[in-house]
Amino acid sequence: MEIQTRISEQERKKLTVERARMEQELKKAEAYIKAEAEKKLAALATERDQATAKLSQLEVTKRKDLDQQRRALEKDRDTQLLKVQVQHNRDREQLQLKIDALTRQLQRKTADQLGEGAEIDVYEALRDGFPRDDIARIKKGQPGADIRHQVLHKGTPCGTLLIDSKNRQGWQNAYVTKLREDQMAAKADYAILATTVFPSGKKELYVDEETRVIVVNRARAVEIVGLLRRAMVGMHVLGMSQNQRAEKRELLYKYITSEDFRQHVIEAGRLTTEMLDVDAEEKRAHDKVWEKRGKMTTRLRNVVREIDTEVGAIVEDRRTSSDTTK
Repeated sequence: MEIQTRISEQERKKLTVERARMEQELKKAEAYIKAEAEKKLAALATERDQATAKLSQLEVTKRKDLDQQRRALEKDRDTQLLKVQVQHNRDREQLQLKIDALTRQLQRKTADQLGEGAEIDVYEALRDGFPRDDIARIKKGQPGADIRHQVLHKGTPCGTLLIDSKNRQGWQNAYVTKLREDQMAAKADYAILATTVFPSGKKELYVDEETRVIVVNRARAVEIVGLLRRAMVGMHVLGMSQNQRAEKRELLYKYITSEDFRQHVIEAGRLTTEMLDVDAEEKRAHDKVWEKRGKMTTRLRNVVREIDTEVGAIVEDRRTSSDTTK
């Protein structure tokens, strides 16, 4: 028994020593693994830093490339814009030359060719003359005349005028026939052709016998519209029937084509011209007065300046002894 006990103790010591050795070996292995892992981590960190630095360098290079491309594009754009501007200036100069040439051609035309009042804008003149009426310009491409004028009295419609404006070199009978068709389609009370040309034997104002269209010089269009408008408002206020209005319409046609009315129109034109002459004379007189007042104002300003200079000299004691003895 004693021998078996001694062997067991030896084996136990041997196992203890072996275990201690194995633990030592395990510690060494752990230390080695840890060191290797740290080396790999350090290598990865270095690789990461290098990749980050390379990425930053690529970003810088990319920005430089983009800046160069942008500057190149801007330079090209500026060049293209300059070319466009130069071409635009050339086109504008050529267009201006054409406008000047057309203006000279227009100025060379005689008053008979253009007709009195050729440059009058009938639509704007009607809007200015009758601001309370409903006056509309018919758009290009739409059927109808140029202007639809609805006469209003205290906001109530009294009738419609249809006005077509022509500024042509020659007369065509189609002008009045077409306007008559437009009048019937629009159910207008009167149709007026404001024109710069007339058929042979006609001038200034007449009523076409077949269509009953009033043909008038553009310079007199607003006057005729005013006359018709007053008649339309009067018939509306009196509550006339359509038959009564038709009778009055024929009487109006007869009156505006009469010699009496023509003389009245001539007299009105003469008085208008005289009034314009009076206005021009008054303006010339005002110009003279303003010129005289301007000269007097300048002289007064110079006198005041001299007085200020003298007062300043007294205050600052800059006057000479000879000045003080005077």
